[in-house]
Amino acid sequence: MNIPARLLVMTCLVTFLSVSAMAQRAMSQTADQSPGANSSDSVANELSLLRKSLQTLNSRLQAISEELLAPDTKSEAQSKESLKRISTNFDLLTRAEERAEILRKQLIELIEKETQFKMRLAQLEEEMRPENIERTLSTYGTTRTVEIRETRRRVLENEKRGVDSLLQITSQSRLRLEEDVRQADQLVSKLRQRLFPLIDKEIDKISPPQ
Repeated sequence: MNIPARLLVMTCLVTFLSVSAMAQRAMSQTADQSPGANSSDSVANELSLLRKSLQTLNSRLQAISEELLAPDTKSEAQSKESLKRISTNFDLLTRAEERAEILRKQLIELIEKETQFKMRLAQLEEEMRPENIERTLSTYGTTRTVEIRETRRRVLENEKRGVDSLLQITSQSRLRLEEDVRQADQLVSKLRQRLFPLIDKEIDKISPPQ
């Protein structure tokens, strides 16, 4: 109960007691006075007014009691709205974290592919060296060495171009995915900064800090 409400209740009680005392004095005066038409009418009117005042005070005190004992609907509505915001932000945070995790896994897979393509390119460049091509052809034991050497070189060059093209596509995709991961992490951080203070506030309502 707040201070203004207490003062109002105290005021009503004091007034109620005062009116009650006045009523008792009036009844005593009625008993002491000699019978008379004028005095009886005057006292009867005064008692009637006092009864009305008492009834008014009783009604007012009842209304105040009901108002003070009634639940704080405004506070309850605010609490529900706060919990709703927490639930909404928590759902958003969960989805944002899941999205960030999926993007991060995709990024790791792209980095692994990019590494494999780079390793294959380095291997192809090594195999394309003339001495390595000659070493490969020496096992065939044929007189068509020049033709086979040229065929081998063209095969390696074609594969190298294909791997290099895949490497460029993978590298570009990795750069875009890195930016997506960065933005996803920023969103997660922003949602956490918004959600955690709301949760702390609700916890303080349940268990205020000492």
